[in-house]
Amino acid sequence: MERQRVPVEIDPEAALDLLGRAEFGRVAFVVDGAPVIRPLNHVVLDGRIFVFTRHTSAFARAVKAGAGLRVAYEADEVEPDTRLGWSVLVSGTVVDVSRDPHAAQIGLQVESWMRDPLDMVIAVDPERVSGLRLVAAK
Repeated sequence: MERQRVPVEIDPEAALDLLGRAEFGRVAFVVDGAPVIRPLNHVVLDGRIFVFTRHTSAFARAVKAGAGLRVAYEADEVEPDTRLGWSVLVSGTVVDVSRDPHAAQIGLQVESWMRDPLDMVIAVDPERVSGLRLVAAK
């Protein structure tokens, strides 16, 4: 008999820690009134989420098009057999930090799947962090 699963809230600090260990996440943003979701590799440093991308990517173009772009960033990990795991959702604004003196070092910490030259570092400044862990019921 399959055990029931129950959602348990994760506090924001623990949620950011889980996000920092995730291999990749998904950024959601709006372009021309339509939602767009893109998978991205990231690194979490000092409570911010950093991605390293091409300046020609849809996400980079949206960041450059307007200051204060609001996004949602999500990552999860679910074990296929037990279907237990976690999900973290961050909402906030983004900023191009490519000109920051440490941008190159931050970019190199992001283990990107892309082979194209990456030349833009974007930071997500979290305003709200939430998470759920799916655990087996007792």
